[in-house]
Amino acid sequence: MAKYLDPKVDFLFKKIFGENKELLISFLNSFLPLADDREVVEIEYLSPEMVPATPLGKNSIVDVRCTDNHGRAFIVEMQSEWTNIFRKRLIVNGSKAIIRQMDKKLIKDEAKQFHNLQTVYVLAAVNSAFSEGKEWYHTLKIMNPKNHDVVLEGLEFILLELPKFTPETWSLAHKKLAILWLRFLKEIEGYHKDLPEEFTTNELIFSAIRKCEEAALSYEEREIYERSQEQVMWDRSIKGLEDAVVEKDKIIADRDQALADRDQALADNAKTIADQDRALADNAKTIADQAKKLAELQKALSNN
Repeated sequence: MAKYLDPKVDFLFKKIFGENKELLISFLNSFLPLADDREVVEIEYLSPEMVPATPLGKNSIVDVRCTDNHGRAFIVEMQSEWTNIFRKRLIVNGSKAIIRQMDKKLIKDEAKQFHNLQTVYVLAAVNSAFSEGKEWYHTLKIMNPKNHDVVLEGLEFILLELPKFTPETWSLAHKKLAILWLRFLKEIEGYHKDLPEEFTTNELIFSAIRKCEEAALSYEEREIYERSQEQVMWDRSIKGLEDAVVEKDKIIADRDQALADRDQALADNAKTIADQDRALADNAKTIADQAKKLAELQKALSNN
C-alpha cells in the first residue's frame, strides 16, 4: 500500500517542482494570469550560486528562472505560514529577480538594460489564511489604488490561500488543471490507496503523486523531509511570536490611546473650568460695576 507524503512540505515541494520542468511549467500556466498565446513554454532553473540568500536560509523557497517567448522571470514559493518575514521576502526576491536581468557584462548600454527588462512573476502558495473574506486567489501589482489604469509594470505577485480553496470558487474556467493542482497539494497526504480517478488519469498530476510516495524517497531524502517538517513547526512558532507581538503592540496602542483620550478629556475639563472661572469673574466684575453705579446713583439722590 502506497503511503503519500505531504507535497506542501518544503523539501518535497522543491523535489516535485524544482526537478521536473514539465510539472513546473504546468503549475505556472495553471495559476499565472497569462493569455493562452503567452504561456510559459520553456524554463531554466537558477544555478545554486544565483539563488538569493535570505536571513533564514533557503528552506522555504523554490526559485526558478524561466525563459519563454517573452523572456519573463518566475519565482515559485510554498510557505506554511503567512509571516511578516515571508511577506518581506516576497518583495526582496521579486526585486532581486528584476535586478538579475540587468547583467552589465551582457548589456553595457544602461538605457537598453531598462528597456529590455521583462515582467517578474512571484507565485506563492500559502498554507494559511491571511486575509478577510472568502477570496483566496490574489493578484497584486504596483498601481494607483484610486485609478487602476495607472500601473507600474514589471513585478506581479500571485498569492494562493490554500485553506480557503474549494473547487467551486475557481473562476478561470479555461485553466481547469489548476483545480487538480490545488487538490493535489491539499488532499494527497490523506490518501493511502484508491486515488480519485481524476488524479490517476491526468499524466502530470499522477507523475507528481508518484513522487510523493514514501517509498520513492531515499533514506537521506526522508531525513531531509522530516527536517522540512520541523521547519513548518518553526514557521508556525514564528507566526505565533509575530501574532503575540502584534497583540502586545495592539494592547500598548490601545492603552496609549486611552491615556491620550484621558489626557484630552482632562485638558478639555480644565479648559471648561477655566472658561467657567473666567465667566464667573466677568459676572463678578459686572455685578461690582453695577453695584458701584448703584452706589453713585444713591449718593446723587441723597445730595439732592
